[in-house]
Amino acid sequence: MIALVQSQSFLGEGDENPYLHITDFEQTCDCLRIEGICDETLRWKLFPFSLKGKAIQWYNTAVGKQQGDWGSLRSNFCLDFYPISQITDLTVKVLTIKQESKETLALD
Repeated sequence: MIALVQSQSFLGEGDENPYLHITDFEQTCDCLRIEGICDETLRWKLFPFSLKGKAIQWYNTAVGKQQGDWGSLRSNFCLDFYPISQITDLTVKVLTIKQESKETLALD
């Protein structure tokens, strides 16, 4: 299982999407059941194996602040690697799309 998680590593670089990483990671974890271990604990145990580079450095400093709350760790991970400012910028771009003079709406 660790090898599978490691094969989907997140580096924390450039255009990587932390939301997609978390989704893929959680889906991978959902394929494994260990008697006596809840899903949240399993995710906590496996998550650092899915990180490399800047992302594992982030984890090592952030993990103590989360106090065992997977939802908090997940949210902070996503916001730190894909901050609200980027989301706001994308939202503004979508909301301000306008048709240029040589563009048509009809499909050929």
